[in-house]
This record gives sequence, structure tokens and C-alpha cells, in this order.
Amino acid sequence: MNFNLQNLRTIMEKSGIDKDYYSIYPDENFLSETVIFIRKQADKWEIGTEDRCVYHDIKQFNTEAEACQAFLERYYPEVLNEKKCL
Repeated sequence: MNFNLQNLRTIMEKSGIDKDYYSIYPDENFLSETVIFIRKQADKWEIGTEDRCVYHDIKQFNTEAEACQAFLERYYPEVLNEKKCL
């Protein structure tokens, strides 16, 4: 499946994972001290974690689809596996 931000949001909403624990671009209104994010930064897409305004373990991708796929594979593989079983 070729992922994009719109279907990534839908997958995450249906998964039941609390929205406070992740951020999908352009949303940056999160309440938790630690959050997993996907964002566009200049001409690249990035995934990683933010802990108290410090970014960690950032991986860059050339396309939105690659970043969305990596976001699910890295942080929520159980959600991706459920999607494949449908």
C-alpha cells in the first residue's frame, strides 16, 4: 500500500492509540512530554521522537509515502500488521 498522511491519520485513529502519543504533520499540538512524530522539514520528510523539546533518532526520507511506511513499521508495526490482515 502506498501511504500518505491522510490514510496514516485514519489508520492511527482506527487503531485506538491515544492521539497524545504521536504527531502527524502539520499537527504539533500534543500534551505528552514524549511524542513520536512525522513531519516535513524543508524538502525532506522526517520521523523520530521528541522528548521535552529535544529531538531524537531522526530518520529522513525523500517522499511522504516512504516516511509514512517507516513511521508505521518502526513505531506501530502491530497497526501495520492488522492492516495487512484486513
